[in-house]
Amino acid sequence: MTRRSLHRSLPSALTGAALAMALVASSAFTPAYAIAPTAAVAGTTAGTVAVAPAISWEACAGLPVSPAGLDCGKVAVPRDYGDPRAGTIDVAVIRAKATGTRIGSLVMNFGGGGNGVINLAASHQKYAALREHYDLVSFDPRGSGGTSPLVCGSGAVADRLFAVNPGVRNPDDRKAFLQATADFVRACEKGSGGILPHAGMGDTARDMDRLRAALGEDRLDYYGMSLGSVLGGVYATLYPQRVGRMVLDAGLNPRQSLVEVVKQLTRTSQLAYERFLAWCVKKGCDLGKDTKVVNGAIEGLVERLKSKPLKVGDRPLGASLAITALQAAGGGEPFWRELEARLAQAIKGDGDPLLKLADAITGRQDGAYPSLGVFGSAPYNSAVYCRDRERPAVRDLPRIEAELTRISPIFGQLSPTTAFLIPTCAQWPVPVDPEGRTVRHTGLAPIVVISSEKDTAAPTKEAASLTRQLTNGVLVTYGGDLHAAYPAGGPCVIGVVEDYMVTGKVPAKGTSCPAA
Repeated sequence: MTRRSLHRSLPSALTGAALAMALVASSAFTPAYAIAPTAAVAGTTAGTVAVAPAISWEACAGLPVSPAGLDCGKVAVPRDYGDPRAGTIDVAVIRAKATGTRIGSLVMNFGGGGNGVINLAASHQKYAALREHYDLVSFDPRGSGGTSPLVCGSGAVADRLFAVNPGVRNPDDRKAFLQATADFVRACEKGSGGILPHAGMGDTARDMDRLRAALGEDRLDYYGMSLGSVLGGVYATLYPQRVGRMVLDAGLNPRQSLVEVVKQLTRTSQLAYERFLAWCVKKGCDLGKDTKVVNGAIEGLVERLKSKPLKVGDRPLGASLAITALQAAGGGEPFWRELEARLAQAIKGDGDPLLKLADAITGRQDGAYPSLGVFGSAPYNSAVYCRDRERPAVRDLPRIEAELTRISPIFGQLSPTTAFLIPTCAQWPVPVDPEGRTVRHTGLAPIVVISSEKDTAAPTKEAASLTRQLTNGVLVTYGGDLHAAYPAGGPCVIGVVEDYMVTGKVPAKGTSCPAA
């Protein structure tokens, strides 16, 4: 299926890029945008850079969104900070130059999936008030986008993973699923270009300090959301005297174990699914008269597909792909009507519409997975989480899946797009390094942490823990459910962030903003 035919088959709101941005804002796109030449980098320690690296800026090209008025470049960093002989890699960088009186550069990280270049190109208009005073700068963390992207095998490796049944609850399914996951992990190791042992938060924070030096800034001014909040905390720990004005939105606790992280994400998926069920019944659902009946019909479809996949051309629509399609519930009401209709068709025996939806979510095109999609973030996220977090053993997977399915019978199953970090990290070939989850900021600069009180993916208790680890952290709470409250959280949140970033005004402890 070509990109053009896929887009013709779906409404505009459900195209792969739109849906992926709504769900995870992640990308596996490998763009040709980091086109500038690089300069040699001196020094390999975490502390000092003898000669600041250089960035030669040029107009951006090759992005899947309009790059008008934006500059792109590269900055060279050591592949292995502990071994100067290992050579360098090029970090892809993007800049939206200040529109008013410039006070410096603001480095931004948009969370899981990496690909800061695409994200800033797509969203810089939202940050016009900050851009008035700052050059907005973002980058692709190592292992993502244009920075030594991890390649975890061909599309065939992923197709095999999606074709096996999810979960490890019975011996036959467990053997097939773990074998397919092991194939994915081996492909990641083979396609890593030697970067796999050096793709955690610690080395990414060191890269960010090289970027700071290349931008000519004495201190790092930074806005990071979600997983980017952890990166900010690790940077502040490694470089406490180089922290400028830093805001960490949708703050996450870097000390959480992998299982705790996945439980939060499973809970978030389940709540979105329950909102879809309630909406469906309220408007008159083709799947049933009440939420219990509708849920039973959907769970029944998933279970039937484990033993009797629906054939769609030369591909099977099995349970893992059906669960993937159900991730559309997380996109909100714009996606729910199409999800309902496609589920109804699958229940009647026509799996083609639901398979197209799953492909839109994963980004699958012509047998490959090169574009925006939920599965596209798996290589980068695996490299970071498996490197940094405490992870389970393979023998523990049945017990963990039982715990997850108590949270969500559908999304708690181990599959390529639900809880995938658990079986992947259990078989990951790189030792755990606690540096990427260690935050002990001792510098004088205050760091603002923002938490949405109803954000199940980043609970306030975890943001409060991050704040305490920062020593000089200041927690600001927002009453809504936004995952990253700035700038959509309204005047109060906007005032907190922009007053601090532009004037240095630190919010009072205990500041709370109402839901917009």
